[in-house]
Amino acid sequence: MTAGLLKKLWRFALPGVLLLMTVGGSQAQTFTLTHNGWTYYEDVASQGWGSFTDPNNTNHMYQNWWWFRTNLDSKEKPLADLTSMMSGGATNVNLVFTEDAGSLQNALLFNLTYTLTGISSTMAKVDIAWSVRNIYGQQPQPITVNFFAYSDFDLNGSAGGDSGVLVDPQTIRYTEGTTAVDVTASSGSLQGYDVDNYPNLLNLLNDSAVYNVSNSGLPFGPGDMTNVFQWRATLGMGQQMTGTLTKLINLEHTPPPPPPPVIPEPGTWMLMLSGIVPVALRVRRKA
Repeated sequence: MTAGLLKKLWRFALPGVLLLMTVGGSQAQTFTLTHNGWTYYEDVASQGWGSFTDPNNTNHMYQNWWWFRTNLDSKEKPLADLTSMMSGGATNVNLVFTEDAGSLQNALLFNLTYTLTGISSTMAKVDIAWSVRNIYGQQPQPITVNFFAYSDFDLNGSAGGDSGVLVDPQTIRYTEGTTAVDVTASSGSLQGYDVDNYPNLLNLLNDSAVYNVSNSGLPFGPGDMTNVFQWRATLGMGQQMTGTLTKLINLEHTPPPPPPPVIPEPGTWMLMLSGIVPVALRVRRKA
């Protein structure tokens, strides 16, 4: 079964899953941001399953979510204990999670603020400012936190056909036709990135083993592209690590033209000719 078909089946099954969760007393929590014809949606209870939809109602995103691991954990964990969701209007929302570090309960406070900006009918971005703070005061101790941002874009509404390149050490670009998405991570405490086909990276985050990025997978494609960024810091009581993640969609991306042919400079021509003339004279003498 292909990844694209699996995704379609999951989208079809999700409403029933959420209904079961609601009946069981744990209502799903979602948010929707809108600006200038663009819409950004995430389901917090389903690890960031969502959409990034343009004014023509084409969805370009499948999932964006957050994972973490501390020095007291033996594997990565998704952000799951949402304690606050506060709307700042149609374009802004703030999420607060309180998570355990190993056996230390409620040791870490994660704060994420999403802001959607519809720049034009063909361009929009979501800026996510995040922080993670050590709030464990019962027995103060440093906690090393690894924080992961996982993204899966399905450009132009299709799971396959994505390609990827590294624009700079902090920016990965997805492309399909004239549509491009730049996913840019802040540099402070950044460990790097990984890129791979869906669902390989998701499985690495979701298994029972430790995972760290290896700065691999680029250039990518075409395929069903996903990417992960990782940050790391050791935090004493009250200290925090902060950063940002920006996702910029451009529906009118123009690939750079191929490099022009190399034309030798005048000095190079002289050197080339100086080698040709003696050869020509030798051939003439032999004749």
